[in-house]
Amino acid sequence: MKITFKFIQTYFKKTAVFFGALIAFSGCESTQLEILNDPNALTPEQADIDLFLNNIQLGTVYFFESDNTDNFNGVSEMGAKVSRLLAMTAGNQYVNAYVPESMNEVWEDAYSDVLIDVHTMIPLAEEQELWTHIAYAQILEAYVTMTLVDFFGDVPYFTALQGAENLNPAVDSGAEIYAAVEELLNTAIVNLNKTELASPANDIFYDGDESKWIKLANTLKLKLYIQTRLVDSSVSSKINALIAEGNLIESSEDDFFFQYSSVDANPDSRHPIFTDNFDAGKTDYQSNWFMNFLYLDKSVPDPRIRYYFYRQELDFSEADNQTKECVNESAPSHFDTSDVFCTVADGYWGRDHGDDDGIPPDDAFVTLHGVYPVGGPFDDNSGDPALNRTFGLQGAGISPIMMSSYVDFMLAESALTLGTTGDARVYLETGIRESIDKVMNFGESLASASPIFMPTQDNIDTFVDEVLAEFDGADNEGKLEVIVEQYFTALFGNGVEAYNTYRRTGFPDMQPTVLPNPGIFMRTFPYPANLVDQNSSVSQKPISVQVFWDNNPGDFID
Repeated sequence: MKITFKFIQTYFKKTAVFFGALIAFSGCESTQLEILNDPNALTPEQADIDLFLNNIQLGTVYFFESDNTDNFNGVSEMGAKVSRLLAMTAGNQYVNAYVPESMNEVWEDAYSDVLIDVHTMIPLAEEQELWTHIAYAQILEAYVTMTLVDFFGDVPYFTALQGAENLNPAVDSGAEIYAAVEELLNTAIVNLNKTELASPANDIFYDGDESKWIKLANTLKLKLYIQTRLVDSSVSSKINALIAEGNLIESSEDDFFFQYSSVDANPDSRHPIFTDNFDAGKTDYQSNWFMNFLYLDKSVPDPRIRYYFYRQELDFSEADNQTKECVNESAPSHFDTSDVFCTVADGYWGRDHGDDDGIPPDDAFVTLHGVYPVGGPFDDNSGDPALNRTFGLQGAGISPIMMSSYVDFMLAESALTLGTTGDARVYLETGIRESIDKVMNFGESLASASPIFMPTQDNIDTFVDEVLAEFDGADNEGKLEVIVEQYFTALFGNGVEAYNTYRRTGFPDMQPTVLPNPGIFMRTFPYPANLVDQNSSVSQKPISVQVFWDNNPGDFID
């Protein structure tokens, strides 16, 4: 559903929608931040429940993707860069790639834009028997809270919502928070089955379809169970119960995503990555590993590659060491001969993992984001420079938070590793085909102008058949690698699930960092600087600290 609601976020940040948020969650002891009665601000009791809910929904999007107003990454881009869906260029060691100061905004989005609003809204909604409002908010709280644990490990939760009663909430066990999230999702489903006195005025995700919210809640439970399969022997029966119930996101019609528009002012409602790359000049480099995998791993290119990436140049004959220093260098000695280095063939121009060199004059060479998911151009082999805000869908992209293809890949992993209901091979094939269909349908309006470059059904079938043949010929470890490789491919635009899956499975086998010794992989991100500086109950932790569900060895991934 394409609706522009960003004005709600901008306007109501000035009201009591955010009443007490910074005190409640930053644990700041400064008297300068004491909450006083502001005659120009609404009290929570005066705030509109519908606007609360819209703010919670938008806050979830901003937590995932960023809000187009500040120069920072949402959790998706953070996870994508350390997991090589995008090139990690901010540092050649993980400890330098994301520092505590860069965590402040995403932490604020979670606590000040979502969680405080949920816990302020729910008592007011309960008085009015607005059960659907409550359920939507609980499901979004569950997603945000689970992701906080996934990215940071132990975080403040149970005592973090008490305002002035506890200005220094301690962190809580990630395992205990996960258990609370599971119960929260169950409660949300119960609330969705109650009769409410009024429905939400606006639902920017599902347009008020409660059945789809129930599917989302169940799918988040599946995600939770897959995530904890290494440390919880009870998840197999729980997954089988979900499969038997048959109420998961299994069709693209039920996909959970946010739709942006092409409106670029008052407010800018385009995809934030489009805005960063096509307005302000490129800020992202594509991952050489990921482009190489899509282009060269099979006998035919991945059918999604022209939708994911746009090449501004089809060859590198005019490139030199000024535009790309590494073109006259050999691959680092720790690279295998099979590892891509510096450039990919036929105009795919990105960066290697951890290449933090300066920005050369390569604007006319660098490969750009395509039509999916950020709303850029379709690659029609024109090889024209496209750093222009009028190209492609002009930013009318999506944030793909939970898609039906993701569910198939999770079920494939579960069937293979846990023996749950279903055939891993069937789930794998279904996931690939659903992802290809989603991507091609999304970019059809652009690709149809150049039909010669659209994948044919024969192209698609050849690609899928090769993946399945590789799966059939592998042992169980190799089968898992095939599943995860294809899951990663479908996850372009969602670094959250890529980051989680990489730490859980150790796959895919990817290009190493350019630096021979990049230090420990970022098993969790550092706590935000503001949290540590202002909360006496929280101390900084090293990035080697593993989230509770990650019991793999310390050197498991790099």
